[in-house]
Amino acid sequence: MQPAHLSVALPSVRHGREIVLLADLESHESGFGFVDAEHLLLAAVTLCAGMPRFRPVLDAHGVTPDGVRAGIRAFVGAHRPCPGEHDRVVCTPAAARVLARAATIAGPLERVRPVHVVLAVLDGVDDPFMGSAHDVLDALGVDPRRFRRALRRAARRA
Repeated sequence: MQPAHLSVALPSVRHGREIVLLADLESHESGFGFVDAEHLLLAAVTLCAGMPRFRPVLDAHGVTPDGVRAGIRAFVGAHRPCPGEHDRVVCTPAAARVLARAATIAGPLERVRPVHVVLAVLDGVDDPFMGSAHDVLDALGVDPRRFRRALRRAARRA
């Protein structure tokens, strides 16, 4: 898949900058030179795991950062770590679509949060252009409908 540069060097905080930065770090540590939908999922799950209202939902569905990381390795393969510094975040079109969907879920008045990214991945189950992050969840045995419902319920309780 051909990576595409984002239209700006980094998305704004409104568009999930911290999620993209963590996804970029994960992608480089795993040997990719670009952020794909799977890396966004891993970053979002990592951040959600640190939130008391989402941690029980992740645990109940067997979704952990280590499990997602292992699923990425099993599904897309392992690469060697990327050496050197990088000054731009490069995203695939699938990652850009996940971020756009997450922004839509968040709405115009709220910033993109990790749960929005996970929901965007779950919404992309039937969309072949949203990458293969949903396949990683499928490999973990996650039922997308039940997981989506539980995440939305936890988000409403906030």
